[in-house]
Amino acid sequence: MEQKKAWIYCRVAHNGPDSAEILERQRHRLESYAKEHGFEIVGVSSDIGCGLTMDRPGLLDFHAAAEDGDTDILLIHSLTRLGRDTDKVTKYWHLLRNLGVSVHAADCGEIDLSLDTMLRGIIEDMRKHFR
Repeated sequence: MEQKKAWIYCRVAHNGPDSAEILERQRHRLESYAKEHGFEIVGVSSDIGCGLTMDRPGLLDFHAAAEDGDTDILLIHSLTRLGRDTDKVTKYWHLLRNLGVSVHAADCGEIDLSLDTMLRGIIEDMRKHFR
């Protein structure tokens, strides 16, 4: 079986005195995650800035590699590191899925972006709410 190619993406929202240290901690955690899962790291990028836009230099670097077929997996520290706008992030996830790229977060593993999984989650939440 061919080794999966992973891209590490890190983000902090604001440029502060500890921003570089936080990015470094995220990167180290994601390198460990990649090693634990047998992924080959093919790229690393990061951004300092707001998560309300998907137009960030580090994310665009990853996206170019994904479009070229150079990576199979996007590794992020947590879902909030990808973005804060739910609609934009959801659209981006679907775009990645169409490119054959899966998303893994160090805090929760592989993110299942399929519609049936989302619907099951919504139905389960509704059941809990109306009990």
